[in-house]
Amino acid sequence: MMRLFLILLLIMLTPPLYADDVTDPYDRFRGENDRDTFDFDDSLVAPWKEQKGAIPAVSLQALKKLTIDHGPIDASLYLDQDSIQVNKKDRVVRYWIAIKSGERIGSLNYEGLRCSTGEYRSYAYASPQSSTQITPLKNSRWKSIRPEGSRDYHRELAKNYLCSTGVPRTLEGIRASLGGNYELFSPYSQILDYNE
Repeated sequence: MMRLFLILLLIMLTPPLYADDVTDPYDRFRGENDRDTFDFDDSLVAPWKEQKGAIPAVSLQALKKLTIDHGPIDASLYLDQDSIQVNKKDRVVRYWIAIKSGERIGSLNYEGLRCSTGEYRSYAYASPQSSTQITPLKNSRWKSIRPEGSRDYHRELAKNYLCSTGVPRTLEGIRASLGGNYELFSPYSQILDYNE
């Protein structure tokens, strides 16, 4: 009996005959060529370049109220549906957004959002008293969307309306999400195709 116990103990303590990488549980399933790191030459890919375009006029009649839970306190956000542009070259969604306090517009901003990097940029602003007075911003820069829990409305704007899994939605997809017709768990018919 003792002999059987010692044999079983010896078998259990013997290391396996194949050398597993303990940090990678799938190492034993990889072939010889799969074990090396993948070398990717970034110089073969053209760097991202922002496209310039004209700033569209603001349409106060086309403002659509957004459901934003973490926006400015005591204010509502509205998106100008007529100004939404999805650029297929730089993949930036551009739009006019209005912030209202009660029935009064407090600010009108023309912004762009990069779904792939989680950044936004302000291009221009308009006077709330006269929306035809548009002032372009000369030195604006891309800013990271602040983490969840902050009062930065850009995160919810991107997640709920403009982007899907880091890719901009199509114009039709954005309009559907503004109308409440966006399906959170099957968004792929509404995202901008990389091949377009």
